[in-house]
Amino acid sequence: MTLELEPYVEPRAHAEVRPESSRPPFAWVPRGAVLVTELLSPLLVIPAADLMTGRTDLSVVVFGVALFALLASWRLSHQRLSSRINATGTLFRRVWLSYAVASAVSVIIDEGHMRTLLGVAVATVPLLMVSEAALLAVERLKRRRRPKKRTLVVGGGVIARRAISVLASHGEYGLQVVGVVDDDAKFTPAELGATLLGGLSDLPELVRKMKAEVVVVAYSSGDQKSMVGALRDAMAEGASVWVVPRLFELGWKGSSGEHIWGLPVVYLRSPALLRPQWALKRVFDLILTWIGVLVLSPLLLLISAAVYLDLGRPILHRQRRITREGRPFELLKFRTMRVAEHKVETTEWAADEDRMTRLGGFLRAFSLDELPQLLNILKGEMSLVGPRPERPHFVNVFSDLYPEYSSRHRLPAGLTGWAQIHGLRGDTSIEERTAFDNYYIENWSLSKDLRILARTVFACFRYR
Repeated sequence: MTLELEPYVEPRAHAEVRPESSRPPFAWVPRGAVLVTELLSPLLVIPAADLMTGRTDLSVVVFGVALFALLASWRLSHQRLSSRINATGTLFRRVWLSYAVASAVSVIIDEGHMRTLLGVAVATVPLLMVSEAALLAVERLKRRRRPKKRTLVVGGGVIARRAISVLASHGEYGLQVVGVVDDDAKFTPAELGATLLGGLSDLPELVRKMKAEVVVVAYSSGDQKSMVGALRDAMAEGASVWVVPRLFELGWKGSSGEHIWGLPVVYLRSPALLRPQWALKRVFDLILTWIGVLVLSPLLLLISAAVYLDLGRPILHRQRRITREGRPFELLKFRTMRVAEHKVETTEWAADEDRMTRLGGFLRAFSLDELPQLLNILKGEMSLVGPRPERPHFVNVFSDLYPEYSSRHRLPAGLTGWAQIHGLRGDTSIEERTAFDNYYIENWSLSKDLRILARTVFACFRYR
């Protein structure tokens, strides 16, 4: 059963002014101020330590900055539903990781007082817990009074009905169910307590038309493939997605421990391109690439001279590849083989051993032929880390064979990637590469990029 969708009309503001005594508590706190205060609170340990010791301790400065960066990265990529002390273990781990970083820096440069640093680290844990509890209390009071977020529930069974009932009676979650989406709902709209608006394929359009900010997935009769595509499109429209995990009755505690009045939910991270940290990825690429070009410039000149003596001109091989959103670009590599016909170059899968020189084999063995792609990164055509780009002919072939292959193009192509550090390069399984690349895209973070780069350095010295 599908009902006609009524157009969303923005509610008109009331002209009357409420008496001062009826204003909601903490109404004067600007929206987002709670988050900003929470993010900046780790930096307060620096002036606090200065007042206590009468001097500026470099190790404490490093500790405060590292803790700020770690907590900001976590909070900007995670959301929470209920207002309570949340993820205490996460706070604890980040405090001690910051302590480890500050200790290492102090030992290396022989600056800082270790006893002061240890005291600050120990005191920071309870202080952060108290400050977070206070800030969340303010957020809870504000959430009860501010307009609720328009929410769509995916599912038409017992779990969906339970979620709808809870959200209707518990205002602290700040969610207002405006409709249900399912291909074959088990209950009528009257039994569910919400209007049935359409099927899974309608979800992205419904998010846009209903101006829904949140989607709660409470099981569904739809198949997994349809569900994945619909939720990806809904997140691309800007909706936050929370999923009730299967078999939660057997005990479930996700990384955040979030729940809707006892019903566990897991937050699906928004697409990488919509996360605040994505803006830093380009800066990250440019800084590390320029450092790489400067450090490796003698090696680049040496390889260029060797290729010129071995194969002559051109030194660089240009090949058409596909990057983000299916856009083509010219990928640069050092030449390792004698020139062949254009048709062979574009449709040949494995390297032709007869055309490859001894120097070319050496460069390929240690991935040194890929170094000119640093120029592709500086031009903005690639990133340091991402799915490896492929030629147009094989993109068409693999997209027909593997349904998820085209999903690799949601992010820019990379010099190295999650699949490559697991040995999936060259003549290896395309299906496995696709799975690894999509896993990277769904779980992207700057810290993961750093780990991949570090493992790439070691992988390059494994002679094949």
